[in-house]
Amino acid sequence: MDAQRAIARRMVLGLPREGLSAGWERDFAAYPPAGVIVFARDFPDLAGLRRLTARLRELARPRRLFIAMDEEGGWVSQLAGHFVVPPNAQLLARGAEPGDLEWVARVTGERLRALGIDWDFAPVADVHSAPLNPVIGARAFGADAETVARHVGDVLRGFHAAGLAACLKHFPGHGDTTLDSHLALPACAASRAALEARELAPFRAHPAAGAVMTAHVLYPALDPDLPATFSRAIVHDLLRGTLGFEGVCITDALEMKGAAAGRTPAEVARLALAAGCDLALFAFHDEALRRTRLELARALADGAFDRAGIDAARPRLAAFDQAHPEPTAAELARPLDALTPRDWEPRLERIVERGIESRGVLPPELAVRPWRVTEPSFPHGPTLREELAALSIPLESASGEAVEVVAVMSRVPLAGEEITRLRALSRERATVLVGLQNDAFLDQVPEALLRVSTADATPLTRRVLARTLARALRAAMESRA
Repeated sequence: MDAQRAIARRMVLGLPREGLSAGWERDFAAYPPAGVIVFARDFPDLAGLRRLTARLRELARPRRLFIAMDEEGGWVSQLAGHFVVPPNAQLLARGAEPGDLEWVARVTGERLRALGIDWDFAPVADVHSAPLNPVIGARAFGADAETVARHVGDVLRGFHAAGLAACLKHFPGHGDTTLDSHLALPACAASRAALEARELAPFRAHPAAGAVMTAHVLYPALDPDLPATFSRAIVHDLLRGTLGFEGVCITDALEMKGAAAGRTPAEVARLALAAGCDLALFAFHDEALRRTRLELARALADGAFDRAGIDAARPRLAAFDQAHPEPTAAELARPLDALTPRDWEPRLERIVERGIESRGVLPPELAVRPWRVTEPSFPHGPTLREELAALSIPLESASGEAVEVVAVMSRVPLAGEEITRLRALSRERATVLVGLQNDAFLDQVPEALLRVSTADATPLTRRVLARTLARALRAAMESRA
């Protein structure tokens, strides 16, 4: 039993898909993990999230339980639909003035703590150096290390002011890859010197960050055999030794194919802990994880699993706990409608307005044509078409002479066939292209009259985008007059 408890305290777990059953609660109370990660799927509304976090802490007592969330804003947000959330990091960075990012992070941190969340798996410290990267992209603050390091520091200061624990990810850097580690094992072919100058720089710049999350990526220049999460050369020698990082090291979710392919849950957890990770993260909780805990506990009790690594994590976790107290009763009693400052949306809109990038113009002769909007479906908020209609932009849905407005919301690079189709469309008809996520395709379609990058698709950004397009139309009208 003691060995099972020791292993449980080296795990951060998601919740069962079916919710908290009586049997699950008994097991959780007997073997409380170090933390829980909560996703949007786990709660119906903000009041329900508060009840959930309170119940989890009640079950874990007297053990300290960290409750974590992936809350980056933009497309990685668990609070979208419940709050107006900030846009993707790329758009924030492009439009932020001094103090803006720290303010956004502080408000986000205060919101999370008021809901019972005390650890955010953010900010992203990856450098977006590969434009066709399908998993980082607009989640990164920039394409150069200096910009990323500066903005990561802004976010860390905001989280610190709110009392929220942060987590830099994905060490040693996931930006220079072309595969999604959720689906496969990517490799970063950069040399050791290139990694030192680019990928490692944002992590090196913030040695006091409370936690770091590893990447399920292979770096042959650092370890030719194992991805970072399983590599002692990367986690222990590089992160702890060379960079001198003394905070908590947690894995990315170990169900991801970059880690799990060909391995059992017990194998991936054991490899990660042996490499020097303090905590093994699993996004779901099921019977397989109970068996994993038992299997690792038996190995620990039999001496087949190195106890030194398990024990080495204790002082780091204790220091992390001491530096980040649980949310207070006063924080948890804040009215939900008080968690959004009055200037939240206006200030975010100004950031977005400055961050939207446009290339090209609408010729005067197109000012009299209606617009036909092609766009994806959105989980929350009005469509772009609805936002344009609210601004009295004439819209056309049937075929005919219209300006084609094509909004693309894709994390992955567009296939060559789609690029060819968009180029042909832009040659045949007056076309406006909008990149709502990965915007690399905009450079591949020079025939479009107007190319607009928002690098974000949140409802607030769509609202500001509609105003940006309306201004372009007014400019065409004025030049026509």
